[in-house]
Order: sequence, then C-alpha cells, then structure tokens
Amino acid sequence: MTSHPREPRRGPGPTVEVTGLNKWFGDHHVLHGIDFTVEQGEVVVIVGPSGGGKSTFIRTLNFLEGFQDGRIQICGHDTDTFRKNRHGEFRERDLVQVRRDVGMVFQQFNLFPHRTALENVAMAPVCVEGLSQDAARERGLELLTRVGLRDKAEAYPSRLSGGQQQRVAIARALAMNPRVMLFDEPTSALDPEMVTEVLDVIRSLRADGMTMVLVSHELGFARAASDRVVFIDAGVIVEDQPPDGFFDSPKNERTQLFLSRILSH
Repeated sequence: MTSHPREPRRGPGPTVEVTGLNKWFGDHHVLHGIDFTVEQGEVVVIVGPSGGGKSTFIRTLNFLEGFQDGRIQICGHDTDTFRKNRHGEFRERDLVQVRRDVGMVFQQFNLFPHRTALENVAMAPVCVEGLSQDAARERGLELLTRVGLRDKAEAYPSRLSGGQQQRVAIARALAMNPRVMLFDEPTSALDPEMVTEVLDVIRSLRADGMTMVLVSHELGFARAASDRVVFIDAGVIVEDQPPDGFFDSPKNERTQLFLSRILSH
C-alpha cells in the first residue's frame, strides 16, 4: 500500500537543484563547487571511494550538514530565501519545513529502542503534523505492511534483525509523506543476506515513482535500479551518466580506476 501523497507545491523544474556547493571542515575543503540536479521521479545513486565526500554531500541536502557557499533548491524550498540566526545558521523553522518533504535513511537505523516498530513509525506524524494517535497508528500499520513487517508492529528493535530494523527506518521516513527520499549507505551495516530485503523495498519505492538519491556501494543495484550513477571523489563530481554508460564506458580515468578496483574483487 502506498503512503498518502501530497500535492506538489512547486512549479516545473528539478525536484533537487544544487548550484556551486562548497563545504569546509575547518581548513579542509570537503565539497568543491558541486552542481547537481535530480528530476521528479529520478533515482540517482552516488558512488565513490571512502572519504570522498559522498555522505557529507547527501547530508547537506537535508541540512544535517551546513555549508559555506552555494545554493540548494529542494521540493520548492530555496536556501536563497532562508533567513539565518545570529550565528549565521539557517533558522530551524525553515529546516523543519524542508525535513517534512525530504525523508532520510541512515547507515545505522537510529530507532528508539524503548518503542515498538509501530511506535517508531507513528511518532513523527503525531509530533510534527499533529495527527491523532489513531490516524498515526493506521498510517504506521499501512507502512509496515508496505515494507513487509505488519507482523512485527509490536516488536521492539532489539527483537528485529538488522534488515528488519532498516525497513522500519524506511517506513518511519515515509510516514511524513516525503517528496524525496535520501539514503546514506542504507545496507552497509547489514549482513549480506539482509541486503536484498532492504533493496527490494527501495525498488518498490522506485516503481511507485518516488524521487530518490542514494549513497551506496551496491553497484549491482546501481546498475539495475538507477536512472543515473554519480561518482564523487575528493569532493568533486567526476562522472554523471546513465548506468549503462557509467559501467560500460566511463569517460574519466578516475572512474575507470575506481570501477576496475571494485569490480575485480
């Protein structure tokens, strides 16, 4: 069962548009003038070596990481219109609005251990949207059914496998009816046999037309289920191609070297 989609509030154009994004950690220049777009309904997988800036970049899209220069437009929200507080940071009021439209799933599942699967999923609609407990419970059960965990609604995270916990985390992100889903290495903490069950849920979201950006090392999934593959290294987008072109005829030598190392193992 699908979640309850909202009518889009934005006009025509990309769902995500990043222009000239620069990010520093102290003196370390992590992201170098990144330009990046995602059209509505696209699935973009970001790959690259460890430490290359992939996770930092995707976290800027949900403003879990700040940035010093550039512009982000996402789901109709535009950082050029955001106001800043006296510390030079974007106001929480603006960020809360963005995070209602942009769901995020992390490497670690970040579930509340003292709450059941259903309570984890139903909590945000009650706290953020003011949904009634009964309506939030109904939505939560729909989403747990969607990710194949209706029978685990009353289970606590400690009683769930890693793959099941990650599927609960996906259901929790979907509970706010996001227009874009971001995934930061969603399968990296899982045993190999649990990876498929999570990727199957992501494939089902793709079939429903969800716009998604994923940082992932699952190259088979990237080839089979993405519209574009983006290679980031040293804070720069080195390559951005449809999957067949990316894997069969990469244009950049750095991409070729990366693929040769990964695919030879």
